[in-house]
Amino acid sequence: MRRQAAFTLIEIIVTLVVIAIASTALLSFANMVRGSADPVIQQQATTIAEAYLEEIMLRAFNDPQGGETGNDEGEAGRADYDDVKDYRSLAAGPAADQFGNPVAALAAYTVTVTITNSALGGVPVADSLRVDVDVNHPAIGNIQLSGFRTRYP
Repeated sequence: MRRQAAFTLIEIIVTLVVIAIASTALLSFANMVRGSADPVIQQQATTIAEAYLEEIMLRAFNDPQGGETGNDEGEAGRADYDDVKDYRSLAAGPAADQFGNPVAALAAYTVTVTITNSALGGVPVADSLRVDVDVNHPAIGNIQLSGFRTRYP
């Protein structure tokens, strides 16, 4: 009688266990590689938000030209903004430099600036502005930085 060559049950189980371990390791590595860019994107979004917030906070509380109406008074664009309230008219859009020129390498980041009157501690609402800078990227969602600018002598 001839003996047939075949796998035993133990050999099949060991093979399945080895394949399962290898595929789990491979899938874990694939997920790690896919998410490895997220911290870089998040850091870039934070840096963009910090740059916008710093630019806005360095502006005057009141319009140096007088005649404050709450928005820009005759400023042609972002390069001409001279007080915090001028940024209320800044349209949401891709990241741009301080002159309003889009930065091609940062086109995936969308920036929104919101300026609202908001009380801060004992500072009256009329003398305090809250500045919110939101930076959005499809891979990470939204990053928001906020600051307060007050009227001081």
